[in-house]
Amino acid sequence: MGMKDIREARGLTHRDLADMIGMAQSTVTRAENHAKTSKLATYVKIAAALDVSLSDLFADSKTATELALLSAFRRVPESRQEQWVQILQAAEARDQSESAPSTAAGVRSNAEVPH
Repeated sequence: MGMKDIREARGLTHRDLADMIGMAQSTVTRAENHAKTSKLATYVKIAAALDVSLSDLFADSKTATELALLSAFRRVPESRQEQWVQILQAAEARDQSESAPSTAAGVRSNAEVPH
């Protein structure tokens, strides 16, 4: 998901983004189209306004949901980020166990056998 997708996912027009960074709409449009005249400073301002990294502006592999999650995670204090990673990993493990085939009635798997 590149700059255009990020901007549109946030419901912003070129004008909106230009106003946010204090630049002309044409500057934002040129940057989004990767014009050779675009300056790094413009991309830095756009990334800050959209709350993404510079690399996110040029990437095309993240969905809107992934970007929202990443943006929210970046706002979590660093001291608590590991807790959030563990929460997500626990949710993933739960989802995987819920989608695993169930055992026959009355038959326990090795994980269910008390030791």
